[in-house]
Amino acid sequence: MIEQLAAGRVRLLTQESQIGQPAAELAQQSPNPMLNGHQAWLDGLVKAARKQNNN
Repeated sequence: MIEQLAAGRVRLLTQESQIGQPAAELAQQSPNPMLNGHQAWLDGLVKAARKQNNN
């Protein structure tokens, strides 16, 4: 869900589901590759948004 906030900000609500045997196995790893991948995706969105605002 994307919500527009004041001062040109947005709030992005995401949900991750870990369903099935492969996901369950990944969830047991440390560091968690699913969690790290999700964070990398969010970081990429922030980077793209900042780049767009600078153009």
